[in-house]
Amino acid sequence: MTGISHVRRNGAIALLAAFALVALVAWLQVRVTPTDKQQALDDYPELFVDVAGCPVQGDPLPNGRRLEELGLMRADRYPYNAGDGVRAVQRYREAESCYRAAGSQSDAARVGRLLTVLSVRVNTDYAAARLNLVTALDQGRWSDGLSEIHRLLLFTEHVRRHGYVEWLNKIIGKIAARAGTNH
Repeated sequence: MTGISHVRRNGAIALLAAFALVALVAWLQVRVTPTDKQQALDDYPELFVDVAGCPVQGDPLPNGRRLEELGLMRADRYPYNAGDGVRAVQRYREAESCYRAAGSQSDAARVGRLLTVLSVRVNTDYAAARLNLVTALDQGRWSDGLSEIHRLLLFTEHVRRHGYVEWLNKIIGKIAARAGTNH
Protein backbone atom coordinates (compact mmCIF):
# COMPACT_ATOMS: atom_id res chain seq x y z
CA MET A 1 0.00 0.00 0.00
CA THR A 2 2.86 2.38 0.70
CA GLY A 3 4.26 1.68 -2.76
CA ILE A 4 1.08 2.95 -4.49
CA SER A 5 0.90 6.17 -2.41
CA HIS A 6 4.62 6.71 -3.00
CA VAL A 7 4.09 6.39 -6.78
CA ARG A 8 1.10 8.78 -6.65
CA ARG A 9 3.08 11.34 -4.66
CA ASN A 10 6.05 11.12 -7.05
CA GLY A 11 3.70 11.33 -10.03
CA ALA A 12 2.04 14.43 -8.59
CA ILE A 13 5.43 16.02 -7.91
CA ALA A 14 6.61 15.18 -11.44
CA LEU A 15 3.41 16.63 -12.90
CA LEU A 16 3.78 19.80 -10.83
CA ALA A 17 7.43 20.11 -11.90
CA ALA A 18 6.42 19.66 -15.54
CA PHE A 19 3.81 22.42 -15.26
CA ALA A 20 6.35 24.70 -13.59
CA LEU A 21 8.85 23.97 -16.35
CA VAL A 22 6.27 24.69 -19.05
CA ALA A 23 5.35 27.96 -17.34
CA LEU A 24 9.02 28.94 -17.05
CA VAL A 25 9.68 28.18 -20.71
CA ALA A 26 6.58 30.14 -21.74
CA TRP A 27 7.74 33.08 -19.64
CA LEU A 28 11.23 32.94 -21.13
CA GLN A 29 9.97 32.80 -24.70
CA VAL A 30 10.62 36.34 -25.83
CA ARG A 31 9.33 36.92 -29.28
CA VAL A 32 9.63 40.21 -31.03
CA THR A 33 6.11 41.00 -32.09
CA PRO A 34 5.39 43.51 -34.84
CA THR A 35 4.39 45.96 -32.11
CA ASP A 36 7.74 45.49 -30.35
CA LYS A 37 9.62 45.94 -33.62
CA GLN A 38 7.67 49.12 -34.30
CA GLN A 39 8.49 50.33 -30.78
CA ALA A 40 12.17 49.54 -31.24
CA LEU A 41 12.46 51.12 -34.67
CA ASP A 42 10.08 54.07 -34.68
CA ASP A 43 9.04 55.16 -31.20
CA TYR A 44 12.33 56.16 -29.62
CA PRO A 45 13.28 59.42 -27.92
CA GLU A 46 15.45 62.01 -29.59
CA LEU A 47 18.63 62.45 -27.57
CA PHE A 48 19.14 66.19 -27.98
CA VAL A 49 15.91 68.14 -27.89
CA ASP A 50 16.28 70.40 -24.86
CA VAL A 51 17.53 73.91 -25.41
CA ALA A 52 20.87 74.30 -23.67
CA GLY A 53 21.62 77.60 -22.05
CA CYS A 54 24.58 79.06 -20.26
CA PRO A 55 24.37 78.81 -16.47
CA VAL A 56 23.10 82.02 -14.91
CA GLN A 57 25.71 82.13 -12.18
CA GLY A 58 29.20 83.31 -13.05
CA ASP A 59 30.64 84.96 -16.11
CA PRO A 60 29.77 83.44 -19.47
CA LEU A 61 33.35 83.18 -20.80
CA PRO A 62 34.82 81.21 -17.85
CA ASN A 63 31.64 79.12 -17.73
CA GLY A 64 32.05 78.37 -21.43
CA ARG A 65 35.65 77.27 -20.95
CA ARG A 66 34.75 75.06 -17.98
CA LEU A 67 31.82 73.49 -19.86
CA GLU A 68 33.94 72.94 -22.96
CA GLU A 69 36.57 71.17 -20.85
CA LEU A 70 33.86 68.99 -19.27
CA GLY A 71 32.60 68.21 -22.76
CA LEU A 72 36.08 67.22 -23.91
CA MET A 73 36.53 64.92 -20.90
CA ARG A 74 33.16 63.25 -21.52
CA ALA A 75 33.86 62.93 -25.24
CA ASP A 76 37.12 61.12 -24.42
CA ARG A 77 35.15 58.65 -22.29
CA TYR A 78 32.44 58.10 -24.91
CA PRO A 79 33.97 54.93 -26.41
CA TYR A 80 33.60 53.31 -22.98
CA ASN A 81 30.22 54.68 -21.94
CA ALA A 82 27.47 55.77 -24.33
CA GLY A 83 25.99 58.09 -21.72
CA ASP A 84 29.20 60.12 -21.66
CA GLY A 85 28.73 60.94 -25.34
CA VAL A 86 25.28 62.32 -24.64
CA ARG A 87 26.58 64.32 -21.68
CA ALA A 88 29.50 65.64 -23.78
CA VAL A 89 27.08 66.95 -26.41
CA GLN A 90 25.03 68.62 -23.67
CA ARG A 91 28.14 70.30 -22.22
CA TYR A 92 29.23 71.47 -25.70
CA ARG A 93 25.79 72.95 -26.28
CA GLU A 94 25.98 74.82 -22.98
CA ALA A 95 29.54 75.99 -23.72
CA GLU A 96 28.50 77.26 -27.14
CA SER A 97 25.66 79.20 -25.52
CA CYS A 98 28.08 80.72 -23.00
CA TYR A 99 30.55 81.73 -25.69
CA ARG A 100 27.78 83.39 -27.68
CA ALA A 101 26.60 85.20 -24.54
CA ALA A 102 30.18 86.38 -23.93
CA GLY A 103 30.45 87.57 -27.55
CA SER A 104 33.26 85.15 -28.39
CA GLN A 105 32.18 84.00 -31.85
CA SER A 106 35.44 82.16 -32.59
CA ASP A 107 35.08 80.05 -29.43
CA ALA A 108 31.41 79.43 -30.23
CA ALA A 109 32.31 78.34 -33.76
CA ARG A 110 35.05 75.98 -32.50
CA VAL A 111 32.72 74.34 -29.98
CA GLY A 112 29.97 74.28 -32.60
CA ARG A 113 32.21 72.15 -34.84
CA LEU A 114 32.99 69.79 -31.94
CA LEU A 115 29.29 69.66 -31.16
CA THR A 116 28.30 68.83 -34.73
CA VAL A 117 30.85 66.05 -35.13
CA LEU A 118 30.08 64.40 -31.80
CA SER A 119 26.29 64.70 -32.05
CA VAL A 120 26.34 63.05 -35.50
CA ARG A 121 28.52 60.25 -34.11
CA VAL A 122 26.32 59.73 -31.04
CA ASN A 123 23.08 59.77 -33.07
CA THR A 124 24.57 57.32 -35.59
CA ASP A 125 25.69 54.96 -32.82
CA TYR A 126 22.28 55.30 -31.17
CA ALA A 127 20.52 54.33 -34.41
CA ALA A 128 22.90 51.40 -34.88
CA ALA A 129 22.22 50.16 -31.34
CA ARG A 130 18.45 50.26 -31.96
CA LEU A 131 18.83 48.31 -35.20
CA ASN A 132 21.26 45.85 -33.58
CA LEU A 133 18.73 45.20 -30.82
CA VAL A 134 15.93 44.37 -33.24
CA THR A 135 18.24 42.15 -35.28
CA ALA A 136 19.52 40.32 -32.19
CA LEU A 137 15.97 39.71 -30.93
CA ASP A 138 14.82 38.51 -34.35
CA GLN A 139 17.71 36.06 -34.55
CA GLY A 140 17.49 34.89 -30.94
CA ARG A 141 20.94 36.25 -30.07
CA TRP A 142 19.92 37.07 -26.51
CA SER A 143 23.35 38.02 -25.17
CA ASP A 144 23.83 40.49 -28.02
CA GLY A 145 20.35 41.85 -27.42
CA LEU A 146 21.10 42.29 -23.73
CA SER A 147 24.29 44.20 -24.55
CA GLU A 148 22.38 46.50 -26.87
CA ILE A 149 19.68 47.10 -24.26
CA HIS A 150 22.33 48.14 -21.74
CA ARG A 151 23.91 50.43 -24.32
CA LEU A 152 20.55 51.97 -25.22
CA LEU A 153 19.75 52.56 -21.56
CA LEU A 154 23.02 54.49 -21.24
CA PHE A 155 22.13 56.60 -24.28
CA THR A 156 18.67 57.36 -22.88
CA GLU A 157 19.31 57.67 -19.14
CA HIS A 158 18.32 61.35 -19.25
CA VAL A 159 14.84 60.55 -20.70
CA ARG A 160 13.65 57.86 -18.29
CA ARG A 161 9.92 58.56 -18.65
CA HIS A 162 9.75 57.85 -22.38
CA GLY A 163 7.79 54.80 -23.56
CA TYR A 164 10.82 53.40 -25.39
CA VAL A 165 12.95 53.48 -22.24
CA GLU A 166 10.12 51.88 -20.27
CA TRP A 167 9.90 49.16 -22.96
CA LEU A 168 13.65 48.51 -22.65
CA ASN A 169 13.32 48.21 -18.87
CA LYS A 170 10.33 45.90 -19.33
CA ILE A 171 12.11 43.41 -21.61
CA ILE A 172 15.56 43.44 -20.01
CA GLY A 173 14.70 40.78 -17.40
CA LYS A 174 13.30 38.37 -19.96
CA ILE A 175 16.23 38.89 -22.30
CA ALA A 176 18.70 38.41 -19.44
CA ALA A 177 16.99 35.18 -18.40
CA ARG A 178 16.98 33.99 -21.98
CA ALA A 179 20.67 34.88 -22.41
CA GLY A 180 21.45 32.92 -19.25
CA THR A 181 19.79 29.78 -20.61
CA ASN A 182 21.79 29.78 -23.84
CA HIS A 183 25.16 29.07 -22.23
